Amino acid sequence: MDYSLFMDPGINTAVQNFSVPLTSFFVQWLFLDTMPWYFLVISVITLGLHPRYGVRLTTLFGINDGLNEAFKLAFHMPRPYWVSESVTVYTAHSSFGFPSGAAMYGMVMYGYIAAVVRRYWAYLVCGVLLLLASLARIFAGIHFILDIFGGWFFGIIILVLFLVVWPKVEEYAARLSLPGRLLLFTFISAVPLLLVYPAFLSLGSWQLPSAWADLALLKTGSAINPARIQDAYGSAGLIFGALTGYEFLSYRGGWNPPDDWKRRAAVIVPGTLSVLCIAALLPALWETLGIAAFSEPLAGFLSMAGTTFWLIAGVPSLATQVGFQQMREGSTTTKTGILKTR
Repeated sequence: MDYSLFMDPGINTAVQNFSVPLTSFFVQWLFLDTMPWYFLVISVITLGLHPRYGVRLTTLFGINDGLNEAFKLAFHMPRPYWVSESVTVYTAHSSFGFPSGAAMYGMVMYGYIAAVVRRYWAYLVCGVLLLLASLARIFAGIHFILDIFGGWFFGIIILVLFLVVWPKVEEYAARLSLPGRLLLFTFISAVPLLLVYPAFLSLGSWQLPSAWADLALLKTGSAINPARIQDAYGSAGLIFGALTGYEFLSYRGGWNPPDDWKRRAAVIVPGTLSVLCIAALLPALWETLGIAAFSEPLAGFLSMAGTTFWLIAGVPSLATQVGFQQMREGSTTTKTGILKTR
């Protein structure tokens, strides 16, 4: 099968020039592939449904992020605006193009939410968000159609595997001692790195084509350096903070969102705002303390770990202290870090 059509930058140019208002509409949705947006979604799921869904979604997101970066390094394929002067670009990206991270993240995140909520409106909203996030990348000139299809394909495989395997991991973790669980959490957190490093090493002596680098710099004013590890350490931090946070929360007795939606919203809104603030402030803190200068990967790990630990453990613990908790009949949180239903 000839895949050249799916990597034709002329398609990006055609859709960009088809309708200026339509292009303007779609590029407004580029924020759907930003960490503040992902933290917002995970926070709403954590505080609106239950922290156990939040820790599962965060773990799934972190593993998916590591796998996406591994695929990008392994395939090392360009973005449309790196290879075509006719493509207008709306945002600069230094990573390789295939598969699309936005498409993969959207598939696993919205797919997981739809699988958990199981309501027609959830299917509709999640489907629309996935489509908007994906089409925005085409209209913005930063992904080929093949990148989007690849992201959807790999994303659905990861989602299905996670839904099948993760319950067995939780059952196994429940049988371990606390040191054993912490060791398991460390291993799971290292999965993004274990995925990325072989792909990175496989690049060997590969050199970035000067034509790609020159055109990208000309169009955006930003130099690209895609042949490096960019996200895996942060992904490891996401997972580690979430898993240890849920262990800490469970040890303290757990937390269930209030049944009343007004009281629940009183937790979701300030809790989510606090998560977004911490996510923005922690990198500046590590910069001030010199940790970022000492080790940028360590700073990335600590930023993500601190944010997800606060989301999974800090906000629910604070909500419990001020009386925003409702113990649901029929369920009990054990000190194994696994919520069991009677």
